[in-house]
Amino acid sequence: MRFLFFVSLIAAILAPANIFAQTAQVDQVVSFSDSSKASTFGHCGDTDLCAVIVYANGDKLSIYSEGAAYCQPYMLHFVKVNGTTTIFEYSRTINHEMPTSSAFGVRCGSTQATQMVMDHGLIHMTVTENHDGTLSIAFTPTEQGAERQQTSGDTVQHPVRCPDNLFRPKALLPPRIRSRCSAVSPASR
Repeated sequence: MRFLFFVSLIAAILAPANIFAQTAQVDQVVSFSDSSKASTFGHCGDTDLCAVIVYANGDKLSIYSEGAAYCQPYMLHFVKVNGTTTIFEYSRTINHEMPTSSAFGVRCGSTQATQMVMDHGLIHMTVTENHDGTLSIAFTPTEQGAERQQTSGDTVQHPVRCPDNLFRPKALLPPRIRSRCSAVSPASR
């Protein structure tokens, strides 16, 4: 009897997480050069899944938001698994201005758009903060990745998600993202 109660309790705890995982909206899907697929989920809050990369060999890299403490930078947590085996995991701080002090008190710094290079230098993963305090991730080709895509005749499109709801004006986005966003009409976003 206790065993059935314990199993029921575990199922009740895990069920809401499973329901959410099935209803999370995929924001973007991108193919890497080795046929791996990366998916992003918009507006990821504390402990939410922000992106996942599924590799051809069965490995899966999940990227979660760890949130941020007052006046501190956001953290992303990376976990790579194959089946039930964890290959590695680590946390990465997102770029953030330092807090400043003046006669009027402490002013917290703000989150800066952060780029990480992936796929052997062919893909940028850009992390930005939304107005509601959540994070967004976008995958875009680097210059080298765009050139390779053009010369190889690769038909895989790397959609650009232009962040309209940032604390930062588009002028402060990294130049590669800014130029690609200005080329995209608002109706196609």
